[in-house]
Amino acid sequence: MKIAFQIYTLCKKFTLNIELRQLQSYSTRRELSPIILKNIKYVNASMANKKQPEWHAPVSDNSLPTLKIYNSLTRTKVDFIPKKGKQISWYNCGPTVYDAAHLGHARLYVSIDIIRRILTDYFNYDILFVMNITDIDDKIILRARNNYLFNNFKSTIKSLTPELIEQIRSALNDFAKSKLGVMGDGLENNASRDDPKYLLYVNSFREAAKALAEAEVALEYNDTSEEVAHKLLKESQLIVSEWLDKKDGASITDQKIFRDLAATWEQEFMNDMQTLNVRPCDILSRVSEYVPEIVVYIQKIIENGFAYEVDGSVYFDTVAFNNKEGHHYAKLEPWSANNEGLIEEGEGSLGSKLLGKRNKGDFALWKKSKSGEPSWDSPWGFGRPGWHIECSVMASEIFDDYLDIHSGGIDLAFPHHDNEMAQSEAYHGCQQWVNYFVHVGHLNIEGQKMSKSLKNFITIRQALEKHTARQLRLCFLLHQWDSKLDFKESTMGEAKGIETILNNFFVNTKALVNEFKQTAHESNGIHRYNASEKELMNFFREKQLAVHMALCDSFNTPTVMNEIMELINKTNIYVSAGRNNINMVVLENIAKYVTRMLKIFGVIGNISSEDIGFGESEQSTINREEVVLPYLRVLSSFRDSVRELARQQKSHGEFLALSDKLRDTDLVNLGVSLDDQEDGKALVKLVDKDVLIKAREAKLQLQAEKAAKKEAAAIAKEEERKRKLEKGKLAAEDMFKEEKDEDGKNLYSAFDEQGIPTHDNNGEELSKSRIKKLKQKWDIQKKLNDEYLACTASNSDN
Repeated sequence: MKIAFQIYTLCKKFTLNIELRQLQSYSTRRELSPIILKNIKYVNASMANKKQPEWHAPVSDNSLPTLKIYNSLTRTKVDFIPKKGKQISWYNCGPTVYDAAHLGHARLYVSIDIIRRILTDYFNYDILFVMNITDIDDKIILRARNNYLFNNFKSTIKSLTPELIEQIRSALNDFAKSKLGVMGDGLENNASRDDPKYLLYVNSFREAAKALAEAEVALEYNDTSEEVAHKLLKESQLIVSEWLDKKDGASITDQKIFRDLAATWEQEFMNDMQTLNVRPCDILSRVSEYVPEIVVYIQKIIENGFAYEVDGSVYFDTVAFNNKEGHHYAKLEPWSANNEGLIEEGEGSLGSKLLGKRNKGDFALWKKSKSGEPSWDSPWGFGRPGWHIECSVMASEIFDDYLDIHSGGIDLAFPHHDNEMAQSEAYHGCQQWVNYFVHVGHLNIEGQKMSKSLKNFITIRQALEKHTARQLRLCFLLHQWDSKLDFKESTMGEAKGIETILNNFFVNTKALVNEFKQTAHESNGIHRYNASEKELMNFFREKQLAVHMALCDSFNTPTVMNEIMELINKTNIYVSAGRNNINMVVLENIAKYVTRMLKIFGVIGNISSEDIGFGESEQSTINREEVVLPYLRVLSSFRDSVRELARQQKSHGEFLALSDKLRDTDLVNLGVSLDDQEDGKALVKLVDKDVLIKAREAKLQLQAEKAAKKEAAAIAKEEERKRKLEKGKLAAEDMFKEEKDEDGKNLYSAFDEQGIPTHDNNGEELSKSRIKKLKQKWDIQKKLNDEYLACTASNSDN
């Protein structure tokens, strides 16, 4: 019973589940006396009065910011609130595929990709991302027709003929009248400058005129080869294509030529996006695949009273829409609603002259097709969709009556995106079809708008010949996505400098961590989390918070990159204290964080969450022998050389030279860097082979330049020595006796015992100051003569 009481007391002390009635059963069996049972009741009563103290909820030092996005609909940063919790419906305007994608496209789609990655991988939103391909457009129609007609015409030209010369001249005259409005030298002064393509037209005209003049000279000299004729066509292609289109464009009936051109440039665009590491969209919508839905959509807008048909074309009635309560036209740029230039540009080259609109601001939902243009049947006759209606229909078909995010370039804000919203709100009968409009800023080249006329047009492929996809993405990260970006050499220089800092940090950290993991570490009873580690860890946590706040501030990636650079700098200072004192866990965690953030931004590809750095380029298959054998061959060759030197009993210097060759040549060619450390142990790094080879070549070039300078200095020194020796042949005692004036007379008439002049050639005594200067010259010559005599004596002794 004593034992039972002790058990019960202990159980109560440690709050174990044992009840008094369980022990009372012992009493009925005479195992507990009434006295003991009374004591147990007392203990139980006293224990019942004890309970846990009150818990105090913690109070945060600071409240985390909410995610804000710069919304073009307000031109301010506003809280981001998706309609359905963590799900986002996002429609992104894709390219009109008629030509090569340029650097402005790269800035747009990479920036959108960065924002999408941040929302998905950092803020953990579930996004349905839709992008369209505009494969029905006036630009596509004209480009396809021009290419088709020009190539057919070129195939018929086998030689340079007077007829071809006349045809090109006629094309030039037509072009000058229609595009430039004037002939001859007055091109720039007398033509309208409103057309942004004016300079392109002028340059094209001049190049074609020059080519025509050269062809006329060739014809005079009977040089009528096909090569000369095709050169003329190449230099005048724009002019000839326009001329052929006016003449024969309406005769084209094969719609396949339009689809083929669009398909070609669509594939080129997709290839560019893959190279730039832009994530594919979840749904890709082509306009040509949604024409039936577009027709139905337009019909409903007409039924709702916001569109009308004129002679086979259908127009959106902007006045009727704007006058309807709850509707507002041109939400993004209301100040541009009456800009006729932008309105006409939005109608396209083949639609800007369509007649019958009720209001100047009305725009085409459906265009009546003319001969030589693709067409589809509709209630209004054969035609094709207007540009703006395409996105409204495709987005509505996929997302229904609202979008969380709509994105595109800022140049599309008016009229394209404003017209999209008007159409969609007219169709759905809603007041706000898009909740957040995200527009990426313009990209200029060296302070100027990019254009072919200014000859600063850079395609994505041209940019990738000079810069890597990673460098371009870093460049875009360093500039706020919604601001203007001036692309120039210094801009890319900054991006490349940051790439180097990141790469060096990753390489050094990986080497230190890998070396640490390869060594057995037993506890010596002393921890490695001291003041420097605490300081670094606190700094790390501060930067994590700063990065989060910057991302919440409308995806402020320039600030994020600055915070990451400061973190790396602080970490490098910590590491420089010496690797024997480094807390590798802290270092590795920081490196993994930096890697994770860059992976979120798309700077780093698909690597494991445990990896550090940029990772290796993706390969479909890895052949183990191909990877390992080069390293084994170097190891085997080094072993053979060591054995040979040992057999020959060579000096330590030759062994060290062999070791240097292994470090500077053999391993560099394999992408391995050995950094000699103070403790005598080399730090092994895996670095891009090309980077190491370039560094080695730069080092060798610097050494060669130093050696060349040293050799040149030695040669110059030797020449100077020889000059002095030659000058030293003359004894100091004789140097003044041979000096003559302009008339050939001796300068001096008397000398002292050292040969220093005392009187001039007129017998006048020289002044003391003059004699002093002559004595200084004498001393110099005396020294040179002594050196000459010493050198002569030395040579005779040898």
